[in-house]
Amino acid sequence: MRARLAAMLVVAMTASASAGRSITVFPLSAGKLPTALAKAPQKMTDALAKLVDAEVANVPIEDAAGLIDCDPEATACLDAVSKSVKAKRIVFGSISTDEDGGLKVTITRFDPGPDRQQRTFTMVSTTADGLAEELARVAAPLFGKPKVDVDEPIPVDDPKDPIDPVEDPPKRDAPAGTISGVTWGVIGGGGAATALGVLFLVQASGIADDVRTAKHDTPDDFARLTALEDKGRSRQYLGIGFTAVGAVALAYGIYRAVTERKAPGSEASAMKLTPVPLEDGAALVFTMGLP
Repeated sequence: MRARLAAMLVVAMTASASAGRSITVFPLSAGKLPTALAKAPQKMTDALAKLVDAEVANVPIEDAAGLIDCDPEATACLDAVSKSVKAKRIVFGSISTDEDGGLKVTITRFDPGPDRQQRTFTMVSTTADGLAEELARVAAPLFGKPKVDVDEPIPVDDPKDPIDPVEDPPKRDAPAGTISGVTWGVIGGGGAATALGVLFLVQASGIADDVRTAKHDTPDDFARLTALEDKGRSRQYLGIGFTAVGAVALAYGIYRAVTERKAPGSEASAMKLTPVPLEDGAALVFTMGLP
């Protein structure tokens, strides 16, 4: 009986203290928590109270309901508890752990009328301060608050709010430009020049093999060997030249394509590859105009 009267006195003191405010937050109830999180229920309760500008009751909702012999799950009981503390809204909740050791917090907002809203949040913070800050942030929409600024610094292990509603919305990218036919021609010419250069280099390699196996016993053999070496050297020079020009053309064509995708390119910067016949093959003349 004495314990019951003491509990009733605590509720009476809570009601008197909260008379100036219309919201009362009851301490969050929690089961067994790690030692490092022993203060988490109190700090999370204080964070909720600060979020909604409320008074914190001295006893959990279960004890307050027990004093008037009712079930806190029943709407009539919550209505009676609200009247006992003279609050237009009461907030309470519980902290639990799942099978994987994750922390979950269930918050209930009750307005006599009745209007009951309840949400469960899966927490990711690993410190008491971090859990308090995170709960204030994730529970804000339950009380019609889009964003909450918390005085306490955010721990390193806590994720920050990725979206700030007061910031300007992200700008959309402008429509991509069109790659011109000249640019495609440059890329195609560069590819063709590179392929031709590789072909000449392959021929030069084959001629080099023939030179190594050729006979060189008579003057005629030496004459044929000299002509073969000249031909191989010419193919090698052509291969190197075509490959280098093709690589430059490809790089420039890719650069033009990327630029034109962002903004249409200028025809004044066109590049041309003009084939020129030679005695032992052909060459490409590289010309480029500047804007």
